[in-house]
Amino acid sequence: MNDVFIERMVKKRTGGKDIAIFVLIFLAVIALGFATLLFLPNPSIVFFVVIAASYGGYKLISMRNLEYEYSLTNGYVSVDKIMNRASRKRLTTFECKDIEDMGEYEKNKARLENRQVQTKLFVSEYSDGQGAWYVIVNTKKTGKTLLIFSPDEDLLEAVKKFMPTHLRFELFGRKH
Repeated sequence: MNDVFIERMVKKRTGGKDIAIFVLIFLAVIALGFATLLFLPNPSIVFFVVIAASYGGYKLISMRNLEYEYSLTNGYVSVDKIMNRASRKRLTTFECKDIEDMGEYEKNKARLENRQVQTKLFVSEYSDGQGAWYVIVNTKKTGKTLLIFSPDEDLLEAVKKFMPTHLRFELFGRKH
């Protein structure tokens, strides 16, 4: 079998929740600036507090600029979160042979709500899970994990190729 390597980047789209967080941070920075102006008599301290609050607000807002990287190498999947193209955090890794369940998220959303998992990782392009797939897998790092992600067709087919045969047939039929 030839080596298989697929890497995909998915940018998280800005949704209503993100906009609300931006507005709240902006208002908090302005409120802190006015409160400092009212209660601190020293202008240099006021200036320092306003600059520090503005920088902190910028950092908090920029942390909402998320991308997810999915990598599949010979049946091993890793998922990383990249914040503001500056810092990267490995969220999970697993082997496709350890997948317990998989399918389209929107079709199975109600059933998945009642599923007992230790970790839920929502690393999809859209906050509502539109067009996303889910995988349930047991990993050493995160325990029983529900992963909701946005694979393209190539990545999806590669994951299916490395799944246990009986599960692939059960979930997707003989055509896969």
